[in-house]
Amino acid sequence: MKKIIPFVALFALVGCGQETVPEPNAASCAPAAFQQAISELRKEVNRKAFTEACRSFEKAQQMRSWEFKPSSPDRY
Repeated sequence: MKKIIPFVALFALVGCGQETVPEPNAASCAPAAFQQAISELRKEVNRKAFTEACRSFEKAQQMRSWEFKPSSPDRY
């Protein structure tokens, strides 16, 4: 029993050290905030994941925005 406790404590400490990728939104994907978030991420995998998430977020925003354009008047 005494040998198990140090291993459990070690695994708990290792799990707490994982960095989280910021959630993509308008604020975190803005150019200044994006550069800051990328510089704070230590792992290349997390940088790539955040970059792709921001690209996907921006594409979704572009698809949702639209502008009403009236059709041309009929000439009968």
